[in-house]
Amino acid sequence: MTIPAYKLSGLVVAFSLLTPVPKAFAQPSPSLQIKSFSVGPDQTLSYPISLANLPDEHTTLIPPASPTGPYLLFGASNISKGGQFGAVVLQSTDLKNFAFATALGYNQQVMAGPMPLLGQCNSAYLTEFDGYAAPGSVVQDPTLPAGNFIMIYEAENHCSDGMFNVPFYATAGFARSSDSGKTWPAPINGVLGGPARHPVVESSDPQPSIPHGYEGDALPSAFVDLDADHNYYLYVSYAYLPAVGNDDGRIRVARAKLGVDPLNFEKWYNGSFSQPGIGGSDTGATPSTGCGGGQTHSEINYNDDLGAYLLIFVCINGPTGSRVGAWYYSTATNLDLQNWTTPEMIQNSQFPVIEPCPGLTTGSQFDGLYPSTVSPGAAAGHTKLTGYFFFLNGCGIGPRQFMSRTFTIVAGLPGPEISLVANAEGEGSTIAPNTWVEVKGSNLAPAGDSRIWQGSDFVNNQMPTQLDGVSVTVNGKPAYVYYISPTQVNILTPPGALPASVLVQVSNNGITGGAYTAAAKVASPSFFVFNGGPYVAAVHANGSLIGPASLYPGSTTPAKPGETVLLFANGFGPTNVPVTSGSITQSGTLAPPPVVKIGGVAATVQFAGLVAVGQYQFNVVVPSNTPDGDQTITATYSGLSTQSGTLITIQH
Repeated sequence: MTIPAYKLSGLVVAFSLLTPVPKAFAQPSPSLQIKSFSVGPDQTLSYPISLANLPDEHTTLIPPASPTGPYLLFGASNISKGGQFGAVVLQSTDLKNFAFATALGYNQQVMAGPMPLLGQCNSAYLTEFDGYAAPGSVVQDPTLPAGNFIMIYEAENHCSDGMFNVPFYATAGFARSSDSGKTWPAPINGVLGGPARHPVVESSDPQPSIPHGYEGDALPSAFVDLDADHNYYLYVSYAYLPAVGNDDGRIRVARAKLGVDPLNFEKWYNGSFSQPGIGGSDTGATPSTGCGGGQTHSEINYNDDLGAYLLIFVCINGPTGSRVGAWYYSTATNLDLQNWTTPEMIQNSQFPVIEPCPGLTTGSQFDGLYPSTVSPGAAAGHTKLTGYFFFLNGCGIGPRQFMSRTFTIVAGLPGPEISLVANAEGEGSTIAPNTWVEVKGSNLAPAGDSRIWQGSDFVNNQMPTQLDGVSVTVNGKPAYVYYISPTQVNILTPPGALPASVLVQVSNNGITGGAYTAAAKVASPSFFVFNGGPYVAAVHANGSLIGPASLYPGSTTPAKPGETVLLFANGFGPTNVPVTSGSITQSGTLAPPPVVKIGGVAATVQFAGLVAVGQYQFNVVVPSNTPDGDQTITATYSGLSTQSGTLITIQH
C-alpha cells in the first residue's frame, strides 16, 4: 500500500532540527569599531627656545589636577645644544603654548645621564647603561599614593667599546619619584645600574664591546592597566634592534605586576608573557607590521569611547632613498592575550622619509616621529574619539620641531561578518534554491537576541524576510529568516535558479556586512537528522519516531525490513509544482525520484516530493534482506548525494 505524503507535525520537528542548541552564557555586547581614523595638519607649538632637541623621545602629558590647572609635560631634550639629554618638565593650559614648570616647583631638567654627549667618552662611565637617559613615559603607580611616579626611559650606551659611537646599545630604564616627578635617582654607574635606577627590559643580544650598529631594546613607552586578575600591570612597548640577522619589524611588549620592587618584567614570547625582561627572547605583538616595513616609536593607550586598547606606532617601508613613513594603529580587547588586530594606517599621516638628514651625512628626517596622544577630559593614558598627537617633525639626530595634530576617530557598531554559508543539515558547502541554509559568523544579530520565527512574524501567510531587524539576501534576493543569533542565522533560500557562484549578505539593523561568496547548484541534498546526527529524521507510518531505543527512550523504535518508512530531507531542488516565493504552502513531486540506499542496497521509493516549506519527504520500503543494527542511508539525486555517515536502525 502506498502511504500518502505526510507533514512532520506541521514542520515543528523538522524545524527543530535546524535550530542550534543555545549557549549557556550571554553574548557580550560588541564594542564600537573604528570606521575611520584621521589626523589634521601640523600645528606649530610655542615652547622654550633653549629646547632645541624637543622631543627626543615620546612625551607624556599628565592631565590637570584641577579644572583651571595646567597640563604637565614630561619630555626628552637637552636644555642647550651640547648639554645633557634628559627629562624636562613643561606646563600648558591650552596644549599650544608651553613653558618650563618652574612655578610648580620643577627644575627645568629633572633627570639626565651622567655626562653630555659630546662625541667623546669618559672612561669613568664606559659601563654606564644610561649614558643617555631620556623619558619615554612617566606614569602614576596606582598601588601607591598620588605623586609616586614611574619613569620608563630610553637608556643608551654609546661608549661600550671605549670609543664614542652614534649607534647605541639600548635598554629600557626604570626609575621612581615620590614627589610628582620633581626629583629622580642620580645615575648609577654599571651595566645593571642600582636598586633605584636600572634597566628592566634588555635584549637577548649582549652589550657589544666592538663597534656596532643600533642594537638592543629601544624607544620604549609605558602604560598602566588593571587586569582581569585585579592586579595593576606596567606594560612597556618597545622596538627590538637585533645585533645580527633580520628582525620581523614588529613592536614588542613586556610587563610587570606592580607592587614590591624590584618589579619582575616578562616579555611577550610566542603567545604569553614568559621570557625574562633582562636577556629574554621576545616576539612581535601584532599579527603583521601593517605597512610591510618596520614598526617603531610605539605607544599603548586605552580609548574610553571604543572600549578597546590602541597601539599607535610609526611604520616605515620602501628601499633606502625612497622610503615613506606613516602612523598606524591596532586595537585589542585584552592585554593579557595581546590580541591586536591587523594594523591600519591613520589617514593623512603618510610622509616621505628623507635620508640622510638635510645638511648631515647620516640620520633620517620624517614628519611624525614619537607620536604621543592626549584627549582633553580623559585620564592619563586614556583617549577619546578626538584629541591631539604630539610629535617630532624633523631629524632624529638633528634639527627638529615639536608639533601637534588633531585626531578624529569615527566609530560605529561592527557590521555582520560571515565565516560560513552551508547546507543546514550536513553543512555541505554548496547551496541551492528553496533550501535550508545556515549562515555562521559574528555580529549577525543584536547581542543577546536568539530566537526562531513565531506566528506573529507571518503576514498574509508569507514567511518573514527579517526577524528583529536581521535580514539576508542571496544574490540580491531576500531569503526567509527562520532563526537568528549573533553567531548564526538560518534561512530558506529563495526559489528560482541560481548561478554557480552567489553572494550572501547579512544586514543587522541597518548595518550590512560584506558579501560572502558561496557555491550553488540546482540541488544541495541532505537528510534531516535527529539531535545533530547521525540518525536520519524518519518516522513509521503511524508517525512515531524511528531510531535506536536509546535515542529518545520511550519514543524511538527501529524500522523493520519490508516496512515503508518516511524520511525527511532538504535541498533536493524543484518539483513538478513551482514554488511561490514566500508561500507557506509547498508541494509537488520529484521526477525521477532519488536513489535511496540502505546498507548499500537500493530501496523502493514510493513517493518523493515537497510536503512543507523546504521539507522533502521520501516514502521508502526497507529492503527485506537488510540486516539488524545501524545501517548507512544515502539518497542520490542529479548526481549529488546526501551527507555521509547518516544512519538508520533496523531490527527484525
